Amino acid sequence: MKDKIKVYVYSLKGISTLDFVDKNSMGHPCVTSRHGDNIFSGFKHLPTGSWGGYLTDEQIKVLDVVNEFCKENGLEYEIVDITNLSFISKMKLVFKGIKAPTISFKGKKIEGVPTNTDLKALIAE
Repeated sequence: MKDKIKVYVYSLKGISTLDFVDKNSMGHPCVTSRHGDNIFSGFKHLPTGSWGGYLTDEQIKVLDVVNEFCKENGLEYEIVDITNLSFISKMKLVFKGIKAPTISFKGKKIEGVPTNTDLKALIAE
């Protein structure tokens, strides 16, 4: 079995405003700016993975960089949402020094937004 790069994120769980939007309310004056733009146009649904929440801009950037790197190098990655883990699993991550966003591969880790050079060093044997 091929080792995967793990990307640890901490999603922000809660009620999404997108859950309450239907086609009739989209034209309501409350959801339209003074310039006629719909205020929901900036929302982006990210691809589904092992998480179901919403991520900070930094975490989204980490995922974008890892996704692009894995595509270019034929690698696989896994998203681990710390929010969904049990208390014991969260404590194990604390003892390992892993907090979100962190990228991990074979015991090595990078915190924050990595560069391609950082990711190459991470996967190097």
